[in-house]
Formats: sequence, C-alpha cells, structure tokens
Amino acid sequence: MSTELTDPFGRTVKYVRLSVTDRCDLRCFYCLPGDYRDFSEPDEWLTFAEIERVIGAFVSLGVRRVRITGGEPLVRRNLPELAGNLAGIPGLLDLSLSTNAVGLSRHAAALHAAGVSRINVSLDSLRAERFKQITKGNLDKVIAGLMAAKSSGFSPIKINMVVMKGVNDDEIEDMVEFCIEHDFTLRLIETMPMGDTGRSAASYYVDLQDVKCPWAIPAGAPLPTMLICRT
Repeated sequence: MSTELTDPFGRTVKYVRLSVTDRCDLRCFYCLPGDYRDFSEPDEWLTFAEIERVIGAFVSLGVRRVRITGGEPLVRRNLPELAGNLAGIPGLLDLSLSTNAVGLSRHAAALHAAGVSRINVSLDSLRAERFKQITKGNLDKVIAGLMAAKSSGFSPIKINMVVMKGVNDDEIEDMVEFCIEHDFTLRLIETMPMGDTGRSAASYYVDLQDVKCPWAIPAGAPLPTMLICRT
C-alpha cells in the first residue's frame, strides 16, 4: 500500500498551507470589515509541538513543501521558533511564508536563519494614503519589511497585488517598475465575489486578461515576472 497522500483524482499531495492564526493586523476592505473582531481564541490554536507533529505526519506521507500563512502569521508570537522546528523535519524540502510584511522588518533575519527561504507579500499600492485607505495600515512598515527581507537573502520575494477598478488599477505600471528595481516577482490578482465582504467589492473587479504592458522596458533591463491569479 502506498504511503503517499493522494486526492480523489489520484494526484500526489506535495504541498500544504499551514495557517498559524486567523488574526490580522490590517483591515483590507475587500477581505475584512473594519470592525471585525470575531477571531478564534488562542486556546483553540495548536501549540508549536502539535503543529510540528501534524506537519511531520504530512511529510511522512510525501509532503515536501509547506507555506506558513494566517491571517497574518507574524502576529503569532515566536514564529521564527516554529519555523526552525518545521525546517528541521527530515524530508521537508521547502518552507515559505505569506505575509503582509507589517512586522517583517523585526523578524526577517530570524525567519531566514530559521529556514524560511521564500516569501509572498501582499501589497496593493505604493502610495501611502491610498494604501491606508485600502488596508488601514502604514505603507512605510511594509516597505521596511520588504527591504529587510531582501537584505536577509529571501529569494524569490513575490508581491501579490489585488487589482481593483478605480482604486489602484492605475498603479500597475508603478508596481512593475518597483518589482524590476528590486528583483521581486509581481503577481496580479483578481477580486472574486466570495463571502459578504467579497461580494461588496465585486464592483472593483478587473479582468486581468485585458491588462497589457503599455510601458517601455529599457534595453538590458531584466523582464518582470508577472503571474495572473484569482482570489
């Protein structure tokens, strides 16, 4: 009998997303209502030892890649310690992190040293006031986190930009140039009407198949990597 984890279509499962918290320190309007407080209580969360045991079981069944997510995973106390525990599991080949980068400047070096090699960062605007309107957060903290991640040696660093009509669709060119400058990978993401909050943001939908590249890339400059996703 095979010890590998397979789905009903016979595909081998090699990748697991691990949510370490449902909490987030931003309030992106297309994701959470600004007054949302209905989070899980910490006593319901798995302990680090329990998480390591569960991921160890997945690895024994053939999983080779794990992505730490949330909510916002950096609000989970002592996350670098957990990352180190997971990275030490024999057979786990890749450990990555999805984050909004608000707290990344404080933890980037420790996370990289612990064994996290790749990160995805949510970033919908490079304009401070607009970023605040979208997320209720501080853009400077996110940029500082990105620069700390770059200095710490994370590779690749992927930027996830949710493109919204009349909100930030005029910034795609700026975001491409920003990613070229810092050697980041840009992923453009469509809004989808999932849940009450998602349905309320449906009017901001942009079909990314219509997004073209109207700007000139200087000769010799690296071409940006852009992926189109849906969320």
